[in-house]
Amino acid sequence: MIRRTTLKYITPGLLFLLFLLDAHVTRIIASLTDNVYVANAHLALLVLMIISRVVNERFLLGTSLVLGILYDLYYIGVIGIYAVIFPLLVMLLYFFKKTIQQNILTLFFTVVISVTLFELISLLLQSVFGLTGVSSDFFVPRYLGPTLLLNILTFVILIFPLEKVLIGPPEEELGI
Repeated sequence: MIRRTTLKYITPGLLFLLFLLDAHVTRIIASLTDNVYVANAHLALLVLMIISRVVNERFLLGTSLVLGILYDLYYIGVIGIYAVIFPLLVMLLYFFKKTIQQNILTLFFTVVISVTLFELISLLLQSVFGLTGVSSDFFVPRYLGPTLLLNILTFVILIFPLEKVLIGPPEEELGI
């Protein structure tokens, strides 16, 4: 378990490593299906959701902005699309954290909603700026569906280990 005081310092590096891992997992899945289906991994987004439960909102907004800029530079070469999406999702996480009880079931639905919003907003903004042109016949069954399936499976497999390592029991219970 990582202490909550040190979690703030390792969060940027961890998210950067997950950003790189996201890209590789996405490429591997696409190559396994001969690029018929594209499943975009969102490990960094999953960890952002978990870390948002214990890390300061202001710090995580800044970190998500930098992460969004890195995504922009790596994936599309135009700064602004992911730099808007990541902080927007973090703001929504903190907004709903105040009104919705935080447990595994709500986190599961948060993953589904966040990944869907992430992909839809990304497609919308890229279409508005003329960076892509995708038909709904391709987007939903060959991109959004596999992306949701991959991220649901990732959530089911990794949620308990990630929560145990990143959050653990409250420090009061540990006597710290």
